[in-house]
Amino acid sequence: MYLENINSPKDLKKLSIKELETLSGEIREKIIEVMSRNGGHLASSLGVVELTIALHYVFDMPDDMLIFDVGHQSYTHKILTGRRKEFELIRKKGGISGFTRRKESVYDPVDSGHSATSISSAVGFACANRLNNINNHIIVVIGDGSLTGGEAFEGLNFAGHLEMPLIIILNDNEMSIGENIGGIKKNIGKITVSKPYQKLTRLYYYIMRNKKGLIKTFFWFAKKVEKGLKIFLGLDNVFFNLGFEYIGPIDGHNLRELIYIFERTKKNISYPVVFHLKTKKGKGYLQAEDNPSVFHGVTPNLMNFGKVEVKEEKSFTEVFADKVLSMGKEHKEIVTVTAAMEDGTGLTLFKNEFPKRFFDVGIAEQHAVTFSAALAHGGLRPVLAIYSTFLMRALDQLTQDVCISCAPVIFCIDRAGIVGADGETHQGQFDISFLNMLPNLTIMAPSCTKEMELMLDYAYSLNKPVAIRYPRDIALSSQLDNNHPPLNENPFIILENGNELLIIVIGPFINTVKESILVLKQDHINCGIIYLRILKPFSEKLINEIIKYKAVLVIEENVFNGSISQEIGSLISESGHKIFFSSISLPDAFVEHDLRKNILKELGFDKEGIVLKSKKLIKKINNYSKV
Repeated sequence: MYLENINSPKDLKKLSIKELETLSGEIREKIIEVMSRNGGHLASSLGVVELTIALHYVFDMPDDMLIFDVGHQSYTHKILTGRRKEFELIRKKGGISGFTRRKESVYDPVDSGHSATSISSAVGFACANRLNNINNHIIVVIGDGSLTGGEAFEGLNFAGHLEMPLIIILNDNEMSIGENIGGIKKNIGKITVSKPYQKLTRLYYYIMRNKKGLIKTFFWFAKKVEKGLKIFLGLDNVFFNLGFEYIGPIDGHNLRELIYIFERTKKNISYPVVFHLKTKKGKGYLQAEDNPSVFHGVTPNLMNFGKVEVKEEKSFTEVFADKVLSMGKEHKEIVTVTAAMEDGTGLTLFKNEFPKRFFDVGIAEQHAVTFSAALAHGGLRPVLAIYSTFLMRALDQLTQDVCISCAPVIFCIDRAGIVGADGETHQGQFDISFLNMLPNLTIMAPSCTKEMELMLDYAYSLNKPVAIRYPRDIALSSQLDNNHPPLNENPFIILENGNELLIIVIGPFINTVKESILVLKQDHINCGIIYLRILKPFSEKLINEIIKYKAVLVIEENVFNGSISQEIGSLISESGHKIFFSSISLPDAFVEHDLRKNILKELGFDKEGIVLKSKKLIKKINNYSKV
């Protein structure tokens, strides 16, 4: 066993290549074993074991920098950089993150979680190091899927001609940018990373910048000949044309070859280079190799029994999936759009039924929103299914391309509120706040299955932009005792009348509030409940209900700043009535990883939390009455 003796990358350098190959098997076993208990990102992590070992073996982290795009494939990196014991609690409360985190280790130069950002970060570090006279290597590991994100190409475009030793490793596990035509490409790759070739490259750039006349013409002509040869051999591609040396494809599981290439790169290359590696997602775990999509993110149930956990109740995502499919059958103009989240957003059913009316634009949320706006103006009714945290990346397009022109796009915002184990970068804490500030946009939040279905129908009927936000949670059939009046006439529903404390509920907390007021009634606290269905436009009639009470408590799974809670508090203040106000909202802080139910309980969204907050409000009323 070599793994138990690896406490830092320095320990790797003591091993032979044969021992490193054994170590790679031990790391795979460790990842599989921990994922069977904790769940997490399996297939992507298993695919980069040899690559990560080779990088830490050759380079000198943390003086050299290793940046993982997204960061969900950094499990081997965490194990090798002093977090082997902590890896047992990855994604658990109090344990390490499933992504790279600066506060977690000096070996993590960036906080990751969203894709296509790594190259921009790397160029920033490279420029900072140049200005600070720091001479090191900066390595990016980016998957082929992340290259569908526009920021990746923005970073490549900026980096290509900076003449910095930036090393981009394209982890290609699904698509091929160019076929491997045998020994020619492999030998050209070895020539490219050789010292003589790199000396000539540096001399070329020096001559082109500083010399004139015949010698400059000669070097210019030689470079054109070289480029023509590479084009002829099929080595011409987008990276080459952006100013990078391009080497590959390389077997990403061949440790000996990886180490050979990286060692010569470290010694010789001082210009941007792209290594194209071919790897296999789920390497070493047969089920993940055969079905990498299913085993991309795993649960303990999937790992132990080989099946996706089936629950009796449907999630909001599954309710959306069924409803948008039935709407698609009824309305031929409905099309669906996703940004590389077909399975996660539940659009697979629609895609299978209507493949020509389904669009996966890749990891390109900005494009997805503008594309959807144009579809809408072209006479279609696009339904864009997107995670709350990822929609933030397209706020400009939502403003400029959708809301200004009032394009009738239906935004189905999944993972709104607390997500859970994916942690800070994935919690949907902010969508109500940034959506609420935009004109021409209707915002709704369903409490249950029936409300979700009604809201989708209502959104279709409104020829304008609509956002429906819902959590990553089970959707009960009805939390309203099957009383679901039309939305156009009922932006809110009075579920319980009272005169002392009014609890306004946004989202799926109605049953929890009902349980809470049973406890409060035992203390002779008279409560009313209102379920707010349409968050924007805000119903003026709601204020008429609010002023009947002495105190108001709003339950809203969003940060307070910019929220509906804040808007209600402001309206109460403007009303001139003496009404005590409070809310149970998400904190003004990034929420770390844990189970969704645990986080919500800790933040006061459970029965005990609602009762406690309600009693504090009633105490204020009583204290005020005594004055």
